[in-house]
Amino acid sequence: MVERKTKQPSNKKKLTISLANIELYSINGQQLQYDISKHPFELIRNNSLDVHELSEHTLKIRLSEKLFFKPEGPFKLDIDVIGTYEGKIKVSKEDIENNLEELAQPLLSYAALIIATITEKLASLPIIVPPRKSSDED
Repeated sequence: MVERKTKQPSNKKKLTISLANIELYSINGQQLQYDISKHPFELIRNNSLDVHELSEHTLKIRLSEKLFFKPEGPFKLDIDVIGTYEGKIKVSKEDIENNLEELAQPLLSYAALIIATITEKLASLPIIVPPRKSSDED
C-alpha cells in the first residue's frame, strides 16, 4: 500500500480546537408556483462560510446555504447552520479564515443531510448535494 502525504500550504496553521456542537440556526423553505413547460430547470446552490463569533476559548462558524432554480422552479430553500468549536484559540482571525473550509467540513455534511431531508418533503424527491463549499462555477 502506498502512503500518500499531503503538504499543507505554508499560510495554513494547524488549529488545535474541536467541534463541540452543530445547530440548525435558521431555515426558510417555500414551494413556488412555476411553469412546468419551461425546461430544463437548473438547480443553483450558493453557500458561504464566515466567522460568526470568536473568543479566547470558543469559535463559531456560520454556514449559509441557498438552493433555488433557474428559471424559477418548484421550491427554494435557505438554511443557516452554526458550528461551535472549543479549545485554546491562540490564532488570528486571518489564520482561522485560511482554515475555514477544513474546519467547516462537518457543517457542510450536516447541511447536506438537512437539504436532502427538506427537499424530499418539498419535492417528493431528496436532492443530495455534495458536502463541499460551492464555487463560482456551481
